[in-house]
This record gives sequence, structure tokens and C-alpha cells, in this order.
Amino acid sequence: MLAAVGMTDIHAMNALKSVLGMTINGIAVLVFIVKGAVYWPQAVVMIAGAVVGGYFGAHYSLKLPQAWVRWFVILTGAGMSLYFFVRAY
Repeated sequence: MLAAVGMTDIHAMNALKSVLGMTINGIAVLVFIVKGAVYWPQAVVMIAGAVVGGYFGAHYSLKLPQAWVRWFVILTGAGMSLYFFVRAY
């Protein structure tokens, strides 16, 4: 969608996507904490995985050519869409 609105630098798009995702997920986390709906032992593992994955994902995506990153994103999204579409029927 970011490419559709005129962005061309895949790294800038990835950074903006990360900031938007962090903001949206941060608000959701606050709501879950306030409602007492967090299972903390599992949440700590998920938080650690998200931090490590986010750091290394960003680090290595900057080292790859933009075309590779773009195709990886496209193929991953298409594959997940196909998987969930087939699984639903």
C-alpha cells in the first residue's frame, strides 16, 4: 500500500511500517494489560521473540538489495494469503 501512495524506497517503507505496527500493537497491549487479559509467562517469551526478530530483521534487511526485500515481502504475503484461503475451504 505504501508503494501505491508513491513511496519508492523499500527501506523507508519498512521503517514506516515498523513504526505504525509498533504504535498499533502498543495501544492494543495497553488495552489487554488494563483488562487483565495477559498471560505473563507466555507474554514474556513473545516479547523477547519480537524484540530479537525485529532487531535482526531490520539489521539484515538493510544489507540486502531492495529488490530482494520487495520480492520477499510480496511472496510472503501472497503465500500467507493462499494458505489461509485454502485452509478456510
